[in-house]
Amino acid sequence: PHLRAALHRLPMHFRKRYMENKAFRRPAVHMKPFSEEHPDQPFVRHSDGRVYPSRHFDLPPQIFYPAESQRCLWANEGIVYGFRQRKKESPIHPRFWRPHLYRIPFHSELLNRWMYIIVSHRALTLIEQAGSLDQYILASSDGELNSRLGTHLKRDMLLALARLPPDSELRQRYAKYAVPPEEAEWIGLSLAEACKKQLKLESDAKKQAAAVPKKIELMRRLREPQNSAEAPVA
Repeated sequence: PHLRAALHRLPMHFRKRYMENKAFRRPAVHMKPFSEEHPDQPFVRHSDGRVYPSRHFDLPPQIFYPAESQRCLWANEGIVYGFRQRKKESPIHPRFWRPHLYRIPFHSELLNRWMYIIVSHRALTLIEQAGSLDQYILASSDGELNSRLGTHLKRDMLLALARLPPDSELRQRYAKYAVPPEEAEWIGLSLAEACKKQLKLESDAKKQAAAVPKKIELMRRLREPQNSAEAPVA
């Protein structure tokens, strides 16, 4: 309950990014809408004999994102749950379709280090299209990444970008992604983590404000004996 009190005091840039992530509509990476695949068929006859609009069949599959996907880059790919029937006469069996994963080394220019990351086939394709891992991470929103690893890498990259000299060639190349360090350090935090961070910042500010007058008073008291000792005796 004490964390709820800090919700309205969170920075505006964090609240905006959080609401954009919540309102993000995940792309249909596991399906092609029937209405787009058959634009010449505005109506389709179902197996029950009734006629429905083609958009009636644009139903997304059930997608499951395991906890392991947050430590990888899946680019909104997930585990699809459905049913499969090999032949018309054979029974229907439940089945899971999993994304193809690869463990590939990547180099980050901003972080200046190599790292092994497990990526899906779609994520690997998007990284190749972007040109580098840094470009893909910085150009993608939190909803498009859908990964704690991705948002943490984005925070580290933006903080490293803010520490570069203004006239460096690397900073000029990624200048369009630059944000202030005070904003970059909030990226990748969950709502509970952001509330805890806000409460800690407020607590540190109160301690610092309360400690300054005590330091001034202590310095004044330390000077008094010295001044009284140096004063001439009447």
